[in-house]
Amino acid sequence: MTFINEYLLWGLLLAAIPILIHLINQRRHRTIEWGAMMFLLSAKKMSRGMALLKQILIMAARMLAIIGLILAICRPMATGWFGALTGGKPETVIVILDRSASMKQQQLSTGETKLDSGLVKIANMISAFDSSKQIVLIESTDNKPVDVQSPEALVDYPKTFPTDSTADVPAMIQTAMEYISDNQTGRTDIWICSDAKQNDWDPESTRWDSLRSGFAELDGVRFHVLNYAEEAEDNFSVVVDRAERTKSSKGVELVLDVFIRRQSTSKSKEDLRLTFTINGVKTVLDVEIENEEYQLVGHRIPLDAGVESGWGMIELPADSNESDNIHYFSFAEQPVYETVIVSDDEKAVESLQLVGSMSMEPGRQYSSKVVGSDQLGEVDWNQTALLIWQAPLPQEREARQISNFVNNGRTVIFFPPDEIDDTEFEGVSWGTWERNNDEKSQSIGFWRNEDDLLQKTRNGQSLPVNKIKVYQYCSLNGDGRTLAKLDNGSALLRRKTTDTGGVYFCSTLPDASHSSLARNGVVMFAMIHRALASGASSIGKAKQLVAGSSTAKTVTEMNPLTESSKGGLIETRPFNSGVYGTEDQIVALNRPSIEDTAKSIPATEVDALFDGLDYHIIDDKLGSSKSLASEAWKLFIVIMGLAILAEAIFCLPPKPDANPVELGGTA
Repeated sequence: MTFINEYLLWGLLLAAIPILIHLINQRRHRTIEWGAMMFLLSAKKMSRGMALLKQILIMAARMLAIIGLILAICRPMATGWFGALTGGKPETVIVILDRSASMKQQQLSTGETKLDSGLVKIANMISAFDSSKQIVLIESTDNKPVDVQSPEALVDYPKTFPTDSTADVPAMIQTAMEYISDNQTGRTDIWICSDAKQNDWDPESTRWDSLRSGFAELDGVRFHVLNYAEEAEDNFSVVVDRAERTKSSKGVELVLDVFIRRQSTSKSKEDLRLTFTINGVKTVLDVEIENEEYQLVGHRIPLDAGVESGWGMIELPADSNESDNIHYFSFAEQPVYETVIVSDDEKAVESLQLVGSMSMEPGRQYSSKVVGSDQLGEVDWNQTALLIWQAPLPQEREARQISNFVNNGRTVIFFPPDEIDDTEFEGVSWGTWERNNDEKSQSIGFWRNEDDLLQKTRNGQSLPVNKIKVYQYCSLNGDGRTLAKLDNGSALLRRKTTDTGGVYFCSTLPDASHSSLARNGVVMFAMIHRALASGASSIGKAKQLVAGSSTAKTVTEMNPLTESSKGGLIETRPFNSGVYGTEDQIVALNRPSIEDTAKSIPATEVDALFDGLDYHIIDDKLGSSKSLASEAWKLFIVIMGLAILAEAIFCLPPKPDANPVELGGTA
């Protein structure tokens, strides 16, 4: 039990007063032997045991009454769901705040978001104990510890407002561990406010193993996870997958591919009004949604012939999550979708070159070429959207070039070379080749179809990943998000976590001796072109960037073009959706698409992440009026009253005997 007035707990020593009074009373009476008393003592011998028990109960009731009074004065605190907080008051409180887009989910009647609710409750919790203690904030945009003066300041602090970015919860916990070690914070409570989304927590990461072992060596650290895993009901999200300026026989047009996801328990048809804004001009379109996903493919909007570039947005009516109701886009003449393949074996990458040069969309220009590992000087890094690397992993100067390439929003896919060495790139290296024959081929036992390279097609169909056969593959060492696994659990496709761009590792080759990727070309075609489209989004005059990425920082030097972008601090722009521009460039900034589809990890999985540590999880919901802690002194007042009542009952005189025995006789 945790108490606000801990120092008054010394008053519990007063519970010994009834014992002292009993001992003192025992000393007040002298014992004088009197012969006639032996007959009375003999008569009461049978009832002595009950009398002793009664005295003990009276003394216990008096002691309990004193204990109840002292504990009530000490102002005990208890949580609404778990009954008590153990461990005493902390010297330092660290608040880890998930400011990702999904935390904008709100209660429509009040407008309160998950982030608002959790922050207020944590601030009230800190204030209830002792607002003078040290408060440290670690939030998801910059992952740096910041001292906060008071719980009230925590609620109003600009870096606690919601954003349209993602969160890296393991990285924030790592920062908290380093802060505790460096500053010797003493008894420390770590409060984590999050909705436990799969992409934000990354439960498969090996970082959790080092976090558990690191915190196990620290004394006096306790975790409190305020979990808002409740999914939004009746929520719609919109994404613009393509926005292209094209020319046709009808003139200049803007071609849009729009996808709307529906999260609802109802399967009935529903009318939805879409609001299109193109360069400030609004139009509306009414659509009818029946299934979980609605597609508006190839929607054409006429443009004036003189409009070479511009921006726009699509907006849905207000619902339970405002962050996914708007999607921004920019448009201009399309750049060339260029793929560069680095390999010393052209035959091994022949199918990759073919796929990279195939047109996926009318009007787009595609280019694909193969260069040797000693010909990187020929690569135009500024115009390349996708780099495919089938050679020993790059080192030193080459590695720096590719890192810069990725940091500029481009994509690289590594395929294993014939000869494996111990070189690493971004902490990942190739292991050993596992070579099987046709009878021992591996199938795909697991793949992620909710997002990334293997996600479902536009019509909601899953890619035929399960039909791929793998005869030879190379094991992978290092961390990352596994997108596909073989039947034996080995990774087939893994993505390394980066601030921007994409770094992928595919553990097999597309030639017939290694796998059926080329023969069953649908999966490989989708993989390559999705990676290509992602890299091309950061090339040309019109760019589509992800909020919170390193490339999004460029908008701080641009002019805001939308009303929503004009408010707030300049340093917060890279983390919030909007459109920004200069004379040479228009950038549309949007939330990561994974924020629309990611699910909260189960409570049992959250338990496993903190296994062996001092923690407890509080499952909260929007609209809940329960506070994280409330004073429990009334309970102890009741206990004191019951103890006094019990003492009074025990002190009642015994009932008179109905048939008293007369002593003495006749002379």
